[in-house]
Amino acid sequence: MEDDKVLANLIQDYPDALSDRKKLQALLLDFFPQDKRKRNLLLLTFDDGIVHEMKRLVQMDKMTLHRFVRSIEMGYDIRTKTAEAAVSAWAKAFGLLTDEKKDDSPLPESGQKMPIKKEWVPCESDSMYEYEETSRGIKILKYVDFDEPVVVIPNVIEGKKVIAVGNHAFKGCVGIEKIIVSDGIEILGNGVFLNCRELKEVVLPDTLRCIGTTDPTGCPKILGSLTKYNGAFEYTGLEEITIPESVKFIGDNTFVGCERLKRVVLPKLKEIKENTFRWCRSLQEVVFSNELEVIRVSAFEGCDALQKIELPEGTISIEEGAFAGCKSLESIYIPDSVIEIGGGKGTGFLKTFGELDERHANFTIRCNAGSYAMQYARAQQIRCADAQDY
Repeated sequence: MEDDKVLANLIQDYPDALSDRKKLQALLLDFFPQDKRKRNLLLLTFDDGIVHEMKRLVQMDKMTLHRFVRSIEMGYDIRTKTAEAAVSAWAKAFGLLTDEKKDDSPLPESGQKMPIKKEWVPCESDSMYEYEETSRGIKILKYVDFDEPVVVIPNVIEGKKVIAVGNHAFKGCVGIEKIIVSDGIEILGNGVFLNCRELKEVVLPDTLRCIGTTDPTGCPKILGSLTKYNGAFEYTGLEEITIPESVKFIGDNTFVGCERLKRVVLPKLKEIKENTFRWCRSLQEVVFSNELEVIRVSAFEGCDALQKIELPEGTISIEEGAFAGCKSLESIYIPDSVIEIGGGKGTGFLKTFGELDERHANFTIRCNAGSYAMQYARAQQIRCADAQDY
């Protein structure tokens, strides 16, 4: 039996499995016992939220299919044809994609609500841009219109899809207060909003995958090379930001010098890169992902307003100077999973939590007895306390 028909039967006979990962995993093992690779790909499509989104669609256009495939391809380093096979199998199972290319989705029964239709909507703009065509779509090079309080970055220019906003495209646009990045755009370049000092709010789409880069493995080649690296939101006036779960990579220096930034919600990142929040002097709250493993050199250096940090279980390493100069930081919870504090490719002079005169008078490492964090605290003569007492 074809994969999509197997999945269609699964959806019909076990609808609750689409909200229960363990049950879905067990069913896939039953249906595809000899094909671990296929099971993993189908489950990965579920984990990425694509299956959940398909449940709400009544039809699916080519752009939506392309977006789903790109999410798997770029987010998990999977070949295009392989990603397309997994996405198409689920789409056909839901009746969203057929060989006849028509919509065979059943109509809702009486009393049922019509499923919400969510799809990529073309958004052109009257503003002026310099741009270039690439093999993957349009890359915006520069915004050349006058500053407006609100700017919507289009996903279509001259009838062609915009895939990326390139390096320094909005650099120095000091009059812009809010930017809406249209759905469908996947990449924001280095220094894209550098020195937009009145930029208080940015709306990011669920299609966004990458924000800046310093190395070729971190982001697609579409951004090109750059001799001097700047963070995407460096020295902007952002006050709060929620980064979509679709984002798999955030480069170094992304929020350097955002002195008004108070709250950040991070996606499922394994690393917080070097200098990411350096000198964000008003930062009070950071919502970490449970996927976090490494906090790089000087990631939160100079965040004066931070008072309490809760690192998620699974964190492995906190590098040199990560929390140096955080003068208001009263406590940090370090889980047992952390096995390194103070490493990384730094200068060798910055202590992870700064010098004694830079710390809060009552700075405390909260940890469990016998943990690496306790050993570190003893060696550095930092107060430590039982995590259970807080």
